[in-house]
Amino acid sequence: MSKKEIKLIVAILFIALGIYVGVQIYNRMNVKTYGIVTYKNQVIHTFNVNKDEDYYFDGSYGKMKLEVKDGKWRITEEECPNHICSSIGWVSVKDYFPIVCIPNEVIVTLKDN
Repeated sequence: MSKKEIKLIVAILFIALGIYVGVQIYNRMNVKTYGIVTYKNQVIHTFNVNKDEDYYFDGSYGKMKLEVKDGKWRITEEECPNHICSSIGWVSVKDYFPIVCIPNEVIVTLKDN
């Protein structure tokens, strides 16, 4: 292989890498992420993870409260025996973990638009 061919291959690789990085940055900037609350496998509520607000809904065992603040969300109140949902604490897109309340049959997950 000649030096010209090696330079051409390296140039093509750098261009491909630049395109790949650009596409990844563009995709991350334009993805809107929403939280979804499901009850008995049916979506009962969709929320913007970047809008501060409190949401109230009913589960099989009782009432629940979802707090969204500063791009994070958590269950703050729930009527169930062990209160495992609220002990999970704050969840965000970066350190995502679905919130599952088995007695209430409620799941809080993420969805990319």
